[in-house]
Amino acid sequence: MFLKTNKSGFYILLALTVLVLLQAQTGFAEPRIRIDLERQTQKKVTIAVTDFVLKDSIADFMGIGKEAKKILEKDLILSEWFSFLQKPVFEELEKMEPSTTKVDYRSWRQVGAQWLIKTEYGMLKNGNGQVFTFRLYDAVNKRFLLGKRYRASRDLLRKVVHRFADEVVMQLTGKLGIAETQIAFLNQENGSKEIYLIDFDGYNLRRLTNDHSVNLSPAWSPDGNWIIYTSYAARNPDLIMINTTGAKRQTLHRLPGLNAAPAWSPDMQKIALVLSRDQNSEVYILNKDRKLERLTRHFNIDTSPTWSPDGKKIAFTSDRSGTGAPQIYIMDSSKGDQSKVSRISFGSSYNDNPAWSPNGDQIAYTSRVGKRFQIRIYDLNTHKSQVITTGSGSCEQPSWSPDGRFIIFRKRENNRFNIFIQRVGSEETRQLTFSGRGHSPAWSPYFKH
Repeated sequence: MFLKTNKSGFYILLALTVLVLLQAQTGFAEPRIRIDLERQTQKKVTIAVTDFVLKDSIADFMGIGKEAKKILEKDLILSEWFSFLQKPVFEELEKMEPSTTKVDYRSWRQVGAQWLIKTEYGMLKNGNGQVFTFRLYDAVNKRFLLGKRYRASRDLLRKVVHRFADEVVMQLTGKLGIAETQIAFLNQENGSKEIYLIDFDGYNLRRLTNDHSVNLSPAWSPDGNWIIYTSYAARNPDLIMINTTGAKRQTLHRLPGLNAAPAWSPDMQKIALVLSRDQNSEVYILNKDRKLERLTRHFNIDTSPTWSPDGKKIAFTSDRSGTGAPQIYIMDSSKGDQSKVSRISFGSSYNDNPAWSPNGDQIAYTSRVGKRFQIRIYDLNTHKSQVITTGSGSCEQPSWSPDGRFIIFRKRENNRFNIFIQRVGSEETRQLTFSGRGHSPAWSPYFKH
């Protein structure tokens, strides 16, 4: 880490937070279904979600149960793994089976349900929260799959439901879902660009910085606790680190000129960044002891570094091809361009913003296609690239979801900039922001629980 903190104090605070605000008891059953994440056209699992059952005498005047059910259904829909059995199809069966612990597998299978979620909840007597007990059943294989009990304060309702939705996806795929993840992005306002955070489902928008200046290139730390970015608040493009509550902030690096395009190494021991101290933009490594190590030594511009998941390689943008147009290259993360450098982008006069996939086998980047910009994905196994975005407008600045299934990017249309999400292998997009001034989206990693 680059920030000096009391490590033991941090872990004590974390433990107390988990115990007091988010207590979970877990029952696991070994899942029988596993879906190959490489298959892009996998048939969705049909799932039924019954109404949440209130189990005590304290009335739910605020409609917490109905709200929680809506959050869960939306999370599962946005995961694109499930199709929902409509309420009229199983309404009578639900009435005949009020218990959340007993399931007539044959009847549920007959109405078309493959999986079933039953939930009961209770209101805490002090009025400060709820207890939810979620149960997941496999109607096809006639077995209980997963049980989770969460106790949480009212303001953590969305977090609790997101967490269970991610566990449901994990039962299906073997990989945690992304409902609990967040996106950082820049929002242009009154001549400045401030960093905002928003949940994957489009809720809980909040402003992180109040620099009243131009900020650039927010990037998450691998543990999800910090964001590094470039800020002009001190009249120089400095490298800043801020925690995700906005309570802690410090300047990581400040040299005259550009300190930009930061990217944290997977082990959090180094930061790749771009400096203009050599009268030219070059890629450097900032070590945890604040020492600099230069990686590129070319008279052309080198920028936009992104790490491979194993930390051994760095992809970056350079116009060193001699054509006056930026292209994407890969170099060794320790030897830089003094060792072999491989170009991976061809067939376009402009390529930039590389983003290495969490699985390590693909690199997404911005590419000029005709008169617009689109997102391409380069496959490191086949050495081929394909355009994944279509339609009107220009799509730029890609960032991967931590499960490697989705891409988030900025789309410019009619001089408005908004953030969109698209699953790799699909042409459908979901608009995440609507201000018309959104830039530089960065998807969070999985958060440590």
